Amino acid sequence: MTLPFYIVGQIQWLQAKTLFKPMYRITTFLFLLTAFSSSGFSQPTFDPKDGDRIIYLGNALMENEQHHGFLEYLITSNHPEKHLSFRNLGWSGDTVFGDARSYYTNPPGPFDLLISQLKAARADWAFLAYGSIEAQSGSVGLGKFEQGLNRLLDSLDAMGTKVLMISTIPQYMAEDSELTNQNAANLKTYNQGMADIAASRNLTFLDAFEAFQKQNQADLWEPNGVHLNSEGYLLFAQTLGEKMGLPHAEPTEILIDIRENSLSSPNPGKLLSADSGSGELEFIQTNNGLPQLVSQDSFKGPKIRIQGLKKGYYQLFMDGQLLAVADHRTWNEGFLIDLSPAGKQLLDQIREKDKIYFQQYRPQNRTYILGFRSYEQGRHKAGLESLDALVFWLDGKINRAKYPKELHFTLEPLP
Repeated sequence: MTLPFYIVGQIQWLQAKTLFKPMYRITTFLFLLTAFSSSGFSQPTFDPKDGDRIIYLGNALMENEQHHGFLEYLITSNHPEKHLSFRNLGWSGDTVFGDARSYYTNPPGPFDLLISQLKAARADWAFLAYGSIEAQSGSVGLGKFEQGLNRLLDSLDAMGTKVLMISTIPQYMAEDSELTNQNAANLKTYNQGMADIAASRNLTFLDAFEAFQKQNQADLWEPNGVHLNSEGYLLFAQTLGEKMGLPHAEPTEILIDIRENSLSSPNPGKLLSADSGSGELEFIQTNNGLPQLVSQDSFKGPKIRIQGLKKGYYQLFMDGQLLAVADHRTWNEGFLIDLSPAGKQLLDQIREKDKIYFQQYRPQNRTYILGFRSYEQGRHKAGLESLDALVFWLDGKINRAKYPKELHFTLEPLP
C-alpha cells in the first residue's frame, strides 16, 4: 500500500529529528493514525445502482451456486427498488489464470478467453472466489497466485468493474489426518494473501472460512467433503450477506383490532370491512419486497395479529388462496404467514435463468459451434445468441417480483 505524500513527509521529518519530547511523539503518532484512517483507505461498501450487472467469478464454489440461487435472492431482496441482473461465470477447477477455460487449440489462451468473457458480461460488480485450487501447490505457489490475482484485478479495474473478494472455505474431512490439517493451513495462507491484496487495493474482502470452520458439520457438504450442498450454500449466502452488512429484515407486523375496526402496519394497508360478530374480516396490504429466506424451504412473510375474535377457528386467504388456519388465541398472539410458495417461485426463476445462461455461456459442443470445428455446426451460433432474449425476460420477471404490490386478505370463521 502506498502512503499519502504528506504522511511520508511527516515520517521522513521525524526520522531526521534527533530529539523530541515523548508527548510530542504521542501527538504526532495520533496525527499520522488519524490522517491514514481518513484518507480514503476504508473498504467500499456494496451499494449497487439501479441497472447494475453483478457477476460471480471463480471455481466450483461460484459455479455451483447457480443450482441454488440463494446469494442472488439475498442481494436482490435487499434492493427491491433496483433492477439488478446477475450472471454466473464460475468454472469448476478454475484459477486466476483461467486454466480450466482452455480450448483445445490456441488462440485464444485461457486467460485471454477469461478476459473476453468478462468484457462480454459488462459487469459493474464482480464477486471473486479463487484460491482453493491454487492452494494445492502450498506456500511455494503463493507468490505466483498473488501475481496472477493482481493481473486479473488490474484487468477488472480497467473495465470499471468493482470487486468483492471471497475467501476459500474449509473442506470437511472425516479423518483428522496430517494431510487434512496441511490442506486447511494452505487455505488459510492463501486467504491471508487475498486479504492483504484486498487491503492494499482498497477492496472488500469477505471471509467465510471461519463461519464454516465453526460449523464443521458434514451435512453442509456433499459426500465428497469438498463441494457445498444446499444447506451449505444457504450458510454461504447468509455469511456473505452479513459480511456485506445486508440487514436481516424482520417480518412486517400487521395489527388488526376487529372490535375497534382498526389496522396498523409499517407498510400501506387499509381495512375494508370488519365484523366482530361473525369474525369476518377483509383488508388490503402493500407487500414491499420479498419474503425473508430462513431455510432452503422456508420464507418469512408478514406477522398478522388479529385481536377481538370470538372463540373458534379462523382461516385466512390471500388473493383467494388459503394461507393459514388457527384458533382465536393464535391470531391474537400473532401468526407468522408462510410465503414459501412465492419465495420458491422466485428461486425457481433465478435457477432457470442461470441454467439458460449456462447453456449459452458453456455449450457442451462449444468446439463445434464456436471453436476450430465451427465449419461443421457453426450455424447454431445464432441459436446460442437467441438465448439472450430468454435470460433478459427472466431478469424482468425476477425484478418485477420485488416491486411493491397490493395483496387482498380475507378472514373467515372455519365452518
